[in-house]
Amino acid sequence: MPYEKNKCYTTMPFCMDTKRTDFYIYYDVEDLAAKCEMFKDESFKFRTIGLLKSTNGRFFIGGIKLPMNNTDINIRVSMVYMKTHPKSTLIPYPIQLFGTIQWKKEPVIIAYILQALNTKMAVRLIDTLKSVTSVHLARVPMKDNSLINGEEDS
Repeated sequence: MPYEKNKCYTTMPFCMDTKRTDFYIYYDVEDLAAKCEMFKDESFKFRTIGLLKSTNGRFFIGGIKLPMNNTDINIRVSMVYMKTHPKSTLIPYPIQLFGTIQWKKEPVIIAYILQALNTKMAVRLIDTLKSVTSVHLARVPMKDNSLINGEEDS
């Protein structure tokens, strides 16, 4: 089956003028829910990896449980823009999801691309994306705890 590769990203300039909202940035499912709750008025593009579950014909994505991950967050996934909807199943399966999230009484993901993965590949991809984002995303370094308590260094 022939397909067309999307290579338009190679012509995009990567500089300060490039909007960050043009890219799908990786977030954990837990981080995604927290960010959406903090910025309720904004919608943004993202990519995430999690377990897709279906309940009564509605789809939800939850985090993949790793030994250090004990939270159980489920975010509703809307398949409105998908060409073919995934089949409802009792068994959750790992996926990589590209989409937009927005707040409508709760966080709702509008899925654009959905890729089914096997469990081993999902765990490897999570580890890889976490290491890449920790190196390449800008973070404000905290020098010490005095800034957290509201005190300034003089």
